[in-house]
Amino acid sequence: VVLSPHLDDGVLSLGAFLARAARGGAHVTVLTVLAGSPNSASAPGPWDAACGFRTAGEAARLRREEDRRACALIGATPIWLPFGDQQYGVGADDTTVLAAMVEAVGEVETVLVPGFPLWHHDHRWLARLVVENGLGNARIGCYVEQPYALWHSEDGQTDPEGLPAALSGRLAWHGAGTGSFERLAKARACRAYRTQLPRFGRRPVMRIQWHELQCGGEQIAWLRPMNV
Repeated sequence: VVLSPHLDDGVLSLGAFLARAARGGAHVTVLTVLAGSPNSASAPGPWDAACGFRTAGEAARLRREEDRRACALIGATPIWLPFGDQQYGVGADDTTVLAAMVEAVGEVETVLVPGFPLWHHDHRWLARLVVENGLGNARIGCYVEQPYALWHSEDGQTDPEGLPAALSGRLAWHGAGTGSFERLAKARACRAYRTQLPRFGRRPVMRIQWHELQCGGEQIAWLRPMNV
């Protein structure tokens, strides 16, 4: 399971790795925690308004459809929780969100959460929630977030500033080991997020994949025990 804060983070960050895992026979799930309420008639938040949505509910509905198409292209199953992102407020306490995630993933073996650069408030919150509390008996790993890592690099920054204390010193990054077939599948999947890509700058999919090639591909780190 990849925990995606918003309706695109999981695929943008790990689409090739998930495509490889699915081809290898793994059951792959992208769980979006802050997928919003499709029935909301509230005014759109600043990001959703800039993307052209008329209501918060319209944004949730259309972005879920984008996510469904993207996940299908890499062989992943999407699951959406109805909590709100930073624009709207989560709408529940951490205990409730954690319980909903545990129920959604069941007896999963592996969970991957955002890990770098953790610029976005929602990403830091989700990483801290899972790292500090666990998710059932699952092994916890972290992933480099896109397009945030790309922007981080373009700004000339390479150090993991802003890492939660629970992650500091406990991560050893390595390439996820994907090939050209999986990278192509990821590129196609990323382009399914049509309402979001124009907000990411010029040719974001190409820039993300070029950045990943320079860094050795998508990056994952398995969390070391606290006493290591």
